[in-house]
Amino acid sequence: MEKTTVAVLFGGCSSEHEVSRISAASVIRNIPRGKYSIVSVGITKDGRWLLFGGSPEDIESGAWEKDPGNRPALISPDRSVHGILAKTGEAWETIPVDVVFPVLHGKNGEDGTVQGLLQLAAIPFVGCSTLSSAICMDKAVANSLMETAGIAQAHYLWFFSENYKTGAQKIKLKIGARLGYPVFIKPANAGSSVGISKVNSEE
Repeated sequence: MEKTTVAVLFGGCSSEHEVSRISAASVIRNIPRGKYSIVSVGITKDGRWLLFGGSPEDIESGAWEKDPGNRPALISPDRSVHGILAKTGEAWETIPVDVVFPVLHGKNGEDGTVQGLLQLAAIPFVGCSTLSSAICMDKAVANSLMETAGIAQAHYLWFFSENYKTGAQKIKLKIGARLGYPVFIKPANAGSSVGISKVNSEE
């Protein structure tokens, strides 16, 4: 039986880079080797894409970045490629893939950016579409859409950080009037538990 080739993407330019590595290591350990071949592509915090052929343990620990066998890699939006391009010397090798599993957390991973690239390349991928990924990553947009659709949710208020720097008192008054204290504050476009603070009063 011909195996399905799965490209696992991990890491990423995100505050959740380390969490992604742990998730990817778990995914790779549990993909049945009898049915699937795995191609691992790591993305460093500074945005380099590297084809990695080592162990999930090295992915989890972060040691993968220093692997001497790493090769620069990319996903081309050219649909005739339909796979990973990996550099060897001055040449680029095409590694065909059947499906991409983006095990990425946070910005530049689960916010529709990678999903859009894969849709352009016509490569099937695991997870949500470009639009739904982008909407759900931005909690302010998601909450606004749910409110418009009449879907019940917790009361909320959103604002730009730049506006808080110049008009903090006005925003505090809005929070007190609309929500009351205590409130939970978090970045609108970070992972579900990233950057959360409990605020008990206006002070």
